[in-house]
Amino acid sequence: MILHVPNILLPETNWKEWAVIACDQHTQDLDYWKRVEEFVGDTPSALNLIYPEIYLPLDEKRVDEIHKAMHSYRDVLIDHGPCFILVKRNFSGRERTGLVVAVDLEGYEYTGTDSFIRPTEKTIKERLPARVKIRENAELELTHVLILYDDPDFSVLPGNTEGPVYEGDKVYDFDLMEDGGHIKGFKISDRNVLEEISKKIESFGILLAGDGNHSLAAAKSFWETIKKTVPDNHPARYALVELVNIHDPGLTFEPIHRLVRGINPEKLLERFDAKIVESSLFNSGTECENKPEAGHSIEFITKNRRGFLIFDKPKHDLEVETLDEIIDDYAVEYEHDPEVVEKLGKEPESIGFFLPPLKRNEFFALIKKKGILPRKSFSLGKENEKRYYIEARRIMQ
Repeated sequence: MILHVPNILLPETNWKEWAVIACDQHTQDLDYWKRVEEFVGDTPSALNLIYPEIYLPLDEKRVDEIHKAMHSYRDVLIDHGPCFILVKRNFSGRERTGLVVAVDLEGYEYTGTDSFIRPTEKTIKERLPARVKIRENAELELTHVLILYDDPDFSVLPGNTEGPVYEGDKVYDFDLMEDGGHIKGFKISDRNVLEEISKKIESFGILLAGDGNHSLAAAKSFWETIKKTVPDNHPARYALVELVNIHDPGLTFEPIHRLVRGINPEKLLERFDAKIVESSLFNSGTECENKPEAGHSIEFITKNRRGFLIFDKPKHDLEVETLDEIIDDYAVEYEHDPEVVEKLGKEPESIGFFLPPLKRNEFFALIKKKGILPRKSFSLGKENEKRYYIEARRIMQ
């Protein structure tokens, strides 16, 4: 089975201080993490068990403190036994439903395209050593990984999950810090239900890493280094993730836009084999009514111009590939917020590019056709909608 039923560990109180957003978020916003540190104070928190990437390169002393905190939290965390956790996350008037499980890392390859669990974007191997170093002596694992499955009929988790199987064992219900919305968790421990869910997921034949692929890749890398020296069922063989149906109405696909600064924007525009349609009708985050509907059209903005690059016969499937083919030669900045792109793109010696979102109904077919997408091709939700660390499990025998 690709799924493994983990023994879930959870705190008993102080939920709001405990849950902390994914370590790879707010990597340019030190004030965010300082606010989190101040809010948490001396309260037991997942903050003490993770390494926010804003503090990279790796500090060995900080890693040692993480491992010490994991050991000291033995008396803080309660073992809920073997179970899945059904998660309901509310934000911006939407609800996203997920399922916290463990997956077998033997079924995942971060370099290939034919494994059961596959990456969706290129794995940058240079980002793995720091994460592997943290995992090496870690007693506990927490997760910000979102794994997508393709279930248009909602056969795994029905659209209405208010039945007694789910509501009968609520394990948490609280507001997430820093405008993360509201979250509820429900324990699913019935063996028949666990087996039924596992079989349905197995029948899909493919799962896709939507968020947190580098953390999943680090777990895989660590497992490969120890697998010949430990029992076959060692807990490090598995990784904690949250499964989300790609058709869940609360899941949004957000584009990741591009900025190039410190250059002559006109010279860069000349490098594109495209015609330019000028436009002054763009409002951040909306479509321009003058946008042509042929081939690829990529919106741009500079200090003096805004418009569309029109590619009538693009050689690539996706706009992000068409754009990156040219700008990858530059120092590219990646930005989720179109308003930030507009503001910075209008600065001298700068240009911003706005990309469209990927189509969720075509996403699995796209990955099966293309394999791995270019890095930063999409984002599952906005920054404050990313997964917060809540559940934990032991990965050391």
